[in-house]
Amino acid sequence: MTLPSDVQDRLTCVANLLARPEQLDGVRIRCCAELLRTAVERSVARVCGAENTDQPVHALLISLPSRVGADVAYDVSQLWHALSRAIRHHGYELTPAVAELNGWHADTAAVAEACCRP
Repeated sequence: MTLPSDVQDRLTCVANLLARPEQLDGVRIRCCAELLRTAVERSVARVCGAENTDQPVHALLISLPSRVGADVAYDVSQLWHALSRAIRHHGYELTPAVAELNGWHADTAAVAEACCRP
């Protein structure tokens, strides 16, 4: 299965950042989370036929179960919310660990593939 280039580019960029975990600071961690979230959003928009619209992601997530099934839609929604929290964490909160970022990277690749299946 080939992912769309915009999604694949984001996954590759995050993989490159994760390859050097000693260089991950707060900014790079947020960048990873943002890149992964936009990859999820683009996958969701593509499967919902809303690639070139300004529909809110929440609205697309509501319609997602009818297009990919309830289990995949649940996974996508949970992942999107986790990434959104990671992007907006406060200074007094712990930043996501490298292991979490690796897990989110794998999860993003999996849901992107699930959304791209015919």
